[in-house]
Amino acid sequence: MHIVTFSFECGGFDNRLMRGGLSPLVWNLSREYAARGHRVSLVTPAHGHLQALRERFDVRELDHRDEHTVPLVLDPKVWPGRPAETGLALDTRAHLLRLDGVDVYLLSDAFLDLLPDRLYPPPALEGRDLAYLKPLVFQVGGLRFVQRHLADGPAVVHGFEPSYHYLLPAVLADDDRYRTVSTVAANAPVTQKVYRPQVERLLELFGVRGPDLDALDGPPPAEDSPLATMARALAGTRMHVEYGPDHVGVFPLIADRADLIDFVSPGQRDHYVTWQDTPFESLFRSLPVARRLRERPDRLLAGGCGIADSWLARDPEAVDRAAVRRSLGLTGTGPVFYHAARYAVHHKGQLELMRAVEEVLAADPEVGFVIRCSTGGGGDAPAAVANAAFQRLADRFPGQLRLEWRLADEDTLFEQAASADFCVYPSKFELDGFLIAQAEAMACGAVPIATAQRVTSHFGHGRPLDDPDATGFSVPGSFRDDDPGLARALAGRIREAVTVFRTAPDTYARLSGNARRLGRSFTWARSADLRLAAYERLLRGERAQPSAGELVGRGWLEALSPADRTEHRELIARAATERGDATALARALGRGVDDLGADDWERLFTSAHRRGDFTRCAELARRAGRPDLWARQADRFRLTAAPDGTWRVRYAHAEAERVELVVEASATTGTAPGRAPTATTPVAPAAPAAPAPSTATASAAPAVMTAAVTAAAGTAHSDVAAVDTGSADIASPDADAADSEAPGAGVPRPPLESVTEALASDEPAPASGGAVLRPLAADGDGVFTGTLDGPPVGGHAVAMVTLRSGRVVWDTVPTRAPAFRLVATDLDGTLLRSDLTVSARTRRALERAAASGAHHLVVTGRPAVACRQLLNALGYRGLAVCGQGAQLYDAGADRLLSSVSLDRDLARGVVAKVEAELGRVELGVVTSPPESRFKVTPGFGERVRHGWDVTTDPGRLWAAPIDKLILHHPHVDEDRLAAVAQRLTDGEVTVVHSVKGMVEVLPAGTDKGAGVARAAELLGFTGADTVAFGDMPNDIPLLAWAAHGVAVANAHHDLRAMADEVAPGNDEDGVAAVLERLFAPEGGRP
Repeated sequence: MHIVTFSFECGGFDNRLMRGGLSPLVWNLSREYAARGHRVSLVTPAHGHLQALRERFDVRELDHRDEHTVPLVLDPKVWPGRPAETGLALDTRAHLLRLDGVDVYLLSDAFLDLLPDRLYPPPALEGRDLAYLKPLVFQVGGLRFVQRHLADGPAVVHGFEPSYHYLLPAVLADDDRYRTVSTVAANAPVTQKVYRPQVERLLELFGVRGPDLDALDGPPPAEDSPLATMARALAGTRMHVEYGPDHVGVFPLIADRADLIDFVSPGQRDHYVTWQDTPFESLFRSLPVARRLRERPDRLLAGGCGIADSWLARDPEAVDRAAVRRSLGLTGTGPVFYHAARYAVHHKGQLELMRAVEEVLAADPEVGFVIRCSTGGGGDAPAAVANAAFQRLADRFPGQLRLEWRLADEDTLFEQAASADFCVYPSKFELDGFLIAQAEAMACGAVPIATAQRVTSHFGHGRPLDDPDATGFSVPGSFRDDDPGLARALAGRIREAVTVFRTAPDTYARLSGNARRLGRSFTWARSADLRLAAYERLLRGERAQPSAGELVGRGWLEALSPADRTEHRELIARAATERGDATALARALGRGVDDLGADDWERLFTSAHRRGDFTRCAELARRAGRPDLWARQADRFRLTAAPDGTWRVRYAHAEAERVELVVEASATTGTAPGRAPTATTPVAPAAPAAPAPSTATASAAPAVMTAAVTAAAGTAHSDVAAVDTGSADIASPDADAADSEAPGAGVPRPPLESVTEALASDEPAPASGGAVLRPLAADGDGVFTGTLDGPPVGGHAVAMVTLRSGRVVWDTVPTRAPAFRLVATDLDGTLLRSDLTVSARTRRALERAAASGAHHLVVTGRPAVACRQLLNALGYRGLAVCGQGAQLYDAGADRLLSSVSLDRDLARGVVAKVEAELGRVELGVVTSPPESRFKVTPGFGERVRHGWDVTTDPGRLWAAPIDKLILHHPHVDEDRLAAVAQRLTDGEVTVVHSVKGMVEVLPAGTDKGAGVARAAELLGFTGADTVAFGDMPNDIPLLAWAAHGVAVANAHHDLRAMADEVAPGNDEDGVAAVLERLFAPEGGRP
């Protein structure tokens, strides 16, 4: 097999070409592949180190000279003053280094040899220096080299880290010589994007027509929606980046075309494809890439990671621990704690680590710390101090704290790890993939103290201390910059570890032994075997079947095979109950949802409520018909508007540990990049809030269940007092209200990283989305309170809630009543464009209506069986009125709730009467469920009868029960045909006209008005709450029932005549135009 590894760095054989865990990953896998007899070609930049490499290795120049131009299309907002398009004329040479059976191809040119000390361009170069584009130049030059020099396929081309090979899958996708694999090694934001015109230009350069860039990212959340507010708040974190529409996602480019997507641990894979329990989960689930991943779980591979054979071959017992500690200047007699990573204060939790170290050393001078925060390159040259505050701390404790900035060789790292008793890795934001350095230290017997991240759950430190397989200690995961809670927890865990070390030697020995055994089990041989098996399947054209446990763990129950559903029924039922998924539970139990018992509904609701899934809670309460369940979550989120213009906030949830409200950022809260603003003092709004005429309350209680003036949070509807919007900030007496129980709370902590240091680091500073998170004060028993000096962001309050389990969820409550609480829309000719799609504008308008507390209800003439696929494609999961009002269909559960049948004798009588007056008519019927087939006679024509069962024997139409009869006359128009049928039947049936060329005959009393009334009653609405949209005469009862009826411009003249309003046509997004007006933000309405 020919394997091409494609990586921006690969210094596993020489630390001058190494800056992080990517190098050992690529190099050790390449070596293992070669050791098994495979041809391995490693393509990587020389990074200006050719001369130094020649001093150690046999490096020869190849007869490969690629004179080419890399077209640059620069974003004028980022690169002002630069030409819109320019080019880099390059002369790229290739050099070959053969080592351990691997052909290492080192590419060298004027750009690829830039930045030899750091290899990677720092984020601060963007917009200032074209050296920032070095990784882009590598993609182009590397791909050209692969296509020209490594063209003798078949080959597996394996790229590492999406940011450095996002062009590769698209460029090679249609080339039969290659299969592509992409490894996600570190968890960059899924929403990280690049300038779209640049991508388009480079795809054009390589002659690539796809992919469909419009479909990769989808439209942004509707303005003023809770999702948009979440996105603005998340933009200030490490999990999400906001871009304009002129950018395209890096990972979506990979996910669209890569044959396999590889991860370095099972936990990392399951995290990155779900973002489960993190603040980003809600936003991620709205992205097209999330759906793409669920559609093809067979493409996901957890190839794993390992420790170098050379490390495992060493004996920790052979290290003179005392001598090493003396060489490091450590003078204490207590345990030594070790941390080795690149300098990345937010990713690696190094700010919190140093705060914890200071706290511990101030009370216990016998403890020692070896902290390595590597910067720059390897070798003997001294490294620059990356953080002055860190260095000052080390200078204060010379005998207790050894701080190193240099990138060390394996000899040095092994000696120091083997001399440590504990290793400390408080990584944050779930940014790690595997964490080789922790595995190496554990393999030496160091007991880990680390954050309880899903991505590093393979290390076992999250197990209870008395678990026989426990390896160490855990602290809660963190999604905050410079998190005081994490710093305190870390200091507490270190003190606990010291106590165990001193007073419970047997416990320490058990933990250390477990850590050593587990650490040594992570081998590159095993990791290579997993990937080679996947490569072989790929080349054979086989798909891997994910295990049932993997799919259930991700919540992808719909991806389970029928065999898995049967075999793992108990596992599925347990998972469905834990997630509050009534449909999945009923399916696992072999019942209908209506057959679930009271205990089932109770367990489902309790689980959903405990995990903070309040939208699911509202759905369960409705489907169970249990007002008592609804009432349990009614008052969890309450806003009270006072006469002085302030708002009191109260949040109550028994499982909540921290609650933060999204508020507008202001000029007075500016801080150093990467530091979260604090609420030390109240911040005045930009303009005084309009005084409220009286006290009003907005709450999560659904109006249908309470008599209070309330607002829905994650529910279908609301009824709240309207208020003016404006900027708002929480008034809190403390620097961190949620941490007010800690000693010294309220005293601002000095920053440990300066603006200059932050800009010089490799970590990008999050860009502000104009909104920040402010903590509410904990009042005890799961109650949190605060005061706003004006209304929340937009038309709703949005809170980020951290639960005691560590799960993070979002909760919302509208702060004003929506114009209408029910939006009822016809589909064909109304909501749908002529090509049967819903435009991005209409989707955003529906999102805005939902954000305001309104519920969308589809009301269509299509029978339910003809709606299933269409509604699924639209992402519609609610109740739908189908079959001209004859059917109620639960799209989320794919379940027909009710259906009305048409008497067949009565239908035959209608046909006889109409044919007696108008002559022969073509006939069609829709059979009753569960068959629900369309059966027609041949004269309907190809357009109408496409996909229908065509019969030349009209008698066969009456063989099974039917829901409706359809009439078509080749010479009589549908208006006259409908009028004749109505006159002749005299109320025995309902006659409607909804599609050109067809007249439908339904049971008496069946129409869209009656159907929507039944659905609205189930949802707790009336006609007075409703705005309805339609286009044909069958929509007349619907618009007549609603408080406000809207006909689109392409509607039938009879409907336009009775409508309250005529909107633009369906192809001009008429529904969106009206919803944008009705649900515009306060102050934005015409």
